[in-house]
Amino acid sequence: MKYIFFRFVIIFLLFTPVCDLHAEGKEDFIQFTPIKEILNNMVKKYDKMKTYRADFKIKSVIDKVKITSEGKIKYRAPDTFIMLFSEPGDQLIFSDGKVLKLYIPELNVLGEQNLKDYRPGFLISGKTSLYYLRNKFDFSFHKSNKPVIKGGMPYYVLLLTQKEVTAGFKTIILYISQNWIITKVVATSLKGDEISMWFSDIVINKKISDQEFEFNLPINTQTIQNPLFYKLGGE
Repeated sequence: MKYIFFRFVIIFLLFTPVCDLHAEGKEDFIQFTPIKEILNNMVKKYDKMKTYRADFKIKSVIDKVKITSEGKIKYRAPDTFIMLFSEPGDQLIFSDGKVLKLYIPELNVLGEQNLKDYRPGFLISGKTSLYYLRNKFDFSFHKSNKPVIKGGMPYYVLLLTQKEVTAGFKTIILYISQNWIITKVVATSLKGDEISMWFSDIVINKKISDQEFEFNLPINTQTIQNPLFYKLGGE
């Protein structure tokens, strides 16, 4: 249970929209760009994002125990999304902007988190996520101010360090694609736990119907209310 709900918290904190990687030319991207300009370009991209679909993969190390998850995600602005897991099978995470839900099939348990009274680290909106990060973290380049090449594609890599170390993640590394979108996140908690998330086969701004966010659970599913503990009043 400890690892399952820790994973629930991490997925919620780290969710950040992503999109296609082929919009900008490499020649322009490889030139040095100040961090402020990178962030401004990212905000412009997120403003235009209405929907996306993607495959996701998550790798985490919690108390030295390795956990791998993967599946598909669907998002619709401003704050509706669903993550359908193929590993572990039948697990899902859903949010309508008011309530965040996690279903754990092996326990037949549904966690429901009221989003009004709690503080998510990354909000569902990509633009809002960036504002949150800029308020809570100091930004610097990670190792180099020049893009690194991975899989034949260039990425800026930024290191975020928590301004006041209180809870959540001490550091976050962001991989930013050539069209100014976060494509990978590596976060480290205060006690050294680490999680990495990345996305592939991405389709953006294609209509997603209400039916694609619907799901059914077993009749005897047990519900646990408000498993998260980062209250707004606790800051």
